Amino acid sequence: MPPLTLYRAEVRATARLSPHLVRVTFGPAGALDALLDLTAFRSTGVGDERLVLVLPTPGERHTPVPDADGGWDHLDPGRRPAQRSYTVRASDPTSATLVVDVVVHEGGPGSAWALRAAEGDVVLLTAAMGWYRPPPEATWQLLVADLTALPALARITETSPLPSHALVEVPEPADRLPLPAAASTRWLCGTGNGLGPSGLLRALRDLPLPPGPGYVWCAGEAAETRALRRHLRHARGLTTREYVVLGYWRHDQADWDRRYAELAGGLEGVYADAVARGLSSTDALEAYDDALERVGL
Repeated sequence: MPPLTLYRAEVRATARLSPHLVRVTFGPAGALDALLDLTAFRSTGVGDERLVLVLPTPGERHTPVPDADGGWDHLDPGRRPAQRSYTVRASDPTSATLVVDVVVHEGGPGSAWALRAAEGDVVLLTAAMGWYRPPPEATWQLLVADLTALPALARITETSPLPSHALVEVPEPADRLPLPAAASTRWLCGTGNGLGPSGLLRALRDLPLPPGPGYVWCAGEAAETRALRRHLRHARGLTTREYVVLGYWRHDQADWDRRYAELAGGLEGVYADAVARGLSSTDALEAYDDALERVGL
């Protein structure tokens, strides 16, 4: 597999948006060897596009340069950079700036980095891809998210011409960021988000959908969003053209990774194989999640 295309980006500013969200604004850091400058980055234009940030290790301000294969195995384990996926909150090709909103919480390398990030720090980032694809006949959209997906939800409401109805779960009331472009917003506070069971499924069950053809976009914790997917598929009878459900993070990630290594041999290619067979990205995600569920993941 060829190495990933990586871009160098310099922190230009940070801002605390809420108790649990930090905004980081990046600008060009200059090309270096095989690493491209941020000026070469191109947004997909998809509202929920995500990329991977390759972060400096604690105590360092620059992400180390990868080897010729695009990895960091040449470094001692303690110096290998952490990698975390984030939504592109905004991207301006004219100024070559890019904005990412990071959820901050106890533990986690991404959270710790965002809290200490300072102007002049240099990270690496990958190209972006997104999954938000409403059908052309849609006349409304329902966006369901926890805090990790709030940046994507906000961007979708700002960039989509469809009337947006938002259902958002946040840790506390102060995390309710303004969503002026949404036609309606319902907030759930103090549930989900690692604090306890999510209230999104119950709220979705009780929510009447607008009349006419529409589109439902859901993102959040993987197990919670799986329950949302079942509801949309079975109780609401929606087709995969009418919704997409995305798992952004997992409770007990380390334990899940261990069980995945034990149980999921051969599943790595399910998504790619589905796409190669001509399935849409949503259908490919469905196939992959169904395969995980069959082996108890």
